[in-house]
Amino acid sequence: PRCSVAGKELVVSRFQRIDGRWGYSGTPDRIKFTVDRKIYVIGFGLYGAIHGPHEYQCTIQIIHCGTGKVLAQNDTSFVCDGSSSTCRVSFREPVEITPGVTYIASACLKGMDSHYGTKGLRRIVHQSAAGGVVTFQFTYAAGNNNGTSVEDGQIPEIIFYTNNS
Repeated sequence: PRCSVAGKELVVSRFQRIDGRWGYSGTPDRIKFTVDRKIYVIGFGLYGAIHGPHEYQCTIQIIHCGTGKVLAQNDTSFVCDGSSSTCRVSFREPVEITPGVTYIASACLKGMDSHYGTKGLRRIVHQSAAGGVVTFQFTYAAGNNNGTSVEDGQIPEIIFYTNNS
């Protein structure tokens, strides 16, 4: 049971448009992010297949950029319906994210081509009545990233909560 989630769930979406045909070859999609206040990441919203229903095997991770340490990982699967809406994939428990520290959001999918996001935002100020203001900065994760960048790719959403949400 996820009784440790104290607050209201919030979602930051980093793309402004959705397109078709993102392929998977065994390398993870990765993007770096930093925040300006403490948050707890519950999981990611991921794009699903362009034709559905389809089941993906996936491994999601949050990695500390400075040390390379994997702070959280979940090997799981999700089913999508062929629409462009995102599919939620969660960690087993929320991951504490420290302000001013760079982390890598990573998702390695096995399955058919999916939708992907374009017109990505580098900086997002997330405001909500429940969670207050959180500023997210997204930066390119060099190396194995399956083509995902700030501008386009996978990992469109980070699902999180704050202490006061």
